[in-house]
This record gives sequence, C-alpha cells and structure tokens, in this order.
Amino acid sequence: MQIELQFSSSGNQVLAFDYQYELASAFYRTLTDRAPSFARELHDGAQKNRIKLFVFSLFSSEAKPEPAALPDGRSGLKFGKRIWMRFASIWPELIYQMADALQQKGELNLSGQAFHLESLRMVPTPKFQPEMVYRPFGQAGFVVCPYKKAGKTVYQMPDDSETGIPSCRTMIAGNLRHKLLRLKEIRPDIFENIMSIGNLNADAVAELPIQVEFLPLMETRVYRTRLVRFKGVNIRGFRAPVRITAPEAVHRIVWSCGLGALNSTGWGLMELGRTDSCC
Repeated sequence: MQIELQFSSSGNQVLAFDYQYELASAFYRTLTDRAPSFARELHDGAQKNRIKLFVFSLFSSEAKPEPAALPDGRSGLKFGKRIWMRFASIWPELIYQMADALQQKGELNLSGQAFHLESLRMVPTPKFQPEMVYRPFGQAGFVVCPYKKAGKTVYQMPDDSETGIPSCRTMIAGNLRHKLLRLKEIRPDIFENIMSIGNLNADAVAELPIQVEFLPLMETRVYRTRLVRFKGVNIRGFRAPVRITAPEAVHRIVWSCGLGALNSTGWGLMELGRTDSCC
C-alpha cells in the first residue's frame, strides 16, 4: 500500500541537502504523538536493527528544488510552494496509524520548519503482471545496494563496478526474499495470503524465481548516482528503471516495501515505469 502526501510551504523553506534523517525523524515523531507504544516498538523494540517493511520517498516540489544556503552557511535545497511525497508499507496497521497521525497533526515538521498537509490519498495498487517495470519515485528517488567487505561498506551499482562482491541484481533479489521472510515473522497471515495468489508454498521463498534487469536511464547514461550523508555515513545510491520478472508476491513487496536496502531511511520507494522506452 502506498499513500501520497501533498504539502504546502512558503516557497522559501530551505533544508539541508542531506535532510533524509530529519524526514525519517519527523515521521517517527508524528507516529509517536498518535501511537506512542507502536512507534517505540517500531523504533526501539523488536523491530530495531531489522528490516521494518516500510519506505518513504524524499520531497518533490513545484517549482523544482534548487540549491540554497542554510543560515549557518551549509549547502541546502530550497523547495517550491507545492510539495509531494509517498509513504508505503505492506503492514496495514503502520499505514493506517501513520495516515491518522498525519491527518491529526496536519503538518510535518523538519528542522523547525512546518510543511502543512494539504491532502492524503491512497495510491491505487497496480494490477501486477509477472513482468513489471519500476522506477524510483519523484525527483530525488534512488536505490541503494550496500555490501560489507573487509569491515567496510561498499555500494554496488547496476554496472557491477565493485569487484569481488555479488552483483547488484543478485543483492536486490536476495533483499526481496529477505523482506518476504520478515513479513512471515511480522504478519504471517499477510505472507500466506500473498504467497497463495500464485499457488506458492510458504516454504518456497528461497527458490522464488526473481529476475532483475536494469534499463538505461537515457541513451547516453545507464544510471545516475547520488551521494548522501546519513547520520555521519556516506551512502551512495543510483537511479535507473528496473524490470523485474517474478511472482506477484514479490511485486507486492517492491510496491509496498521498496527496492534495495535502507528503505525506512528514505531509499527505494518505486513507482511504475514506462515499458515503451527506457525511462
């Protein structure tokens, strides 16, 4: 399930270039105001340091975000008067609690700046086919494929430029299987339901056929990269359309939980891509 949020602002609000942590914190604060025990469990309870099965996008705006300076001189982004983003989860209680919390509060507060909620709508779930094309949502959506190597984290790209580690396609497929197993732990009823759509056995996750193919972002560019600092760590992501061939259960995970890693910190929320061209 995905919800789309529309915000209004003064048109002069500037956030740090790496505002993802502030946005993640704003969602947790909003949820805490509405459902404190649920928020604590999500952030500090059994879900801590585990895949949380939710994802959100960064802000898109009209006019488009443009470079600007923060009062302390750091680089930032100035957003237009109309702002939109999406939040998604396959966990119904989380979607409903977050939607209620946002509507009750009426705004999202980042770095002391209020972005006023104008509307909240449920995004229609696509009719999933075995083969689907997705792309990162919005103006600033990216996918992250991290891998631990010799005690350090490296980030694989669609061209598999990092040698000596699994391919980006392999990591994405493995991550999708891992998310299905997490869903089995958190909501076994939902897990069994989406697996049954394709007459799949609940024990078949390890053998699920998942084919990942990256499509060119444009004729002269296979993908685009972005480097963001999150809680003192440099994170490198990429932007490119992705064709996935898999059972419906996998597509539902992509749509509701995101693609790649670090989804609950603002990476990997996907929308439908075009099948008639690269983008």
